[in-house]
Amino acid sequence: MGRDGGGRGSNRREGMTLVEILVVLAVVGVAAGAVVLGLGSMDRDTGVQIEANRFADRLRLAADDVLVAGRPLSVAWTPDGYAFQGADDLTDALRDRHRLPDGVRMEGPEGPAVATIDPDGAAPVMVFAFRKDDIAWTVSFDGLNAVTGAAS
Repeated sequence: MGRDGGGRGSNRREGMTLVEILVVLAVVGVAAGAVVLGLGSMDRDTGVQIEANRFADRLRLAADDVLVAGRPLSVAWTPDGYAFQGADDLTDALRDRHRLPDGVRMEGPEGPAVATIDPDGAAPVMVFAFRKDDIAWTVSFDGLNAVTGAAS
């Protein structure tokens, strides 16, 4: 029998060489890096959206508290956060000042940076904006309900 590749004496090896394994690892590394960088840009606006939704939830909670207790509360804001004021027995979610994450800024209605939430609910609609870079979300509050939406 000759050595034509069909016999037991074949020199052909099965498997991958070290160079082939290194090339595959390099390709996988580049692909993983591209995915990670892509994911970082996907969540750019979520911090702004989360903060707008959190503020709207807290405004609704404050409005409920005002209606149940029959006493007004106020919300004071600065570009880096907000706080609810006016009662010593506020719930945990309203008691402490909320500081916004780095890069997220808050803008309130023109005028003083304090707004009162009255038990009668007869307040003009207030619009707050949360911004980070070129992403913006608004919170509209009419004294009873707060609605969030992406700013155009």
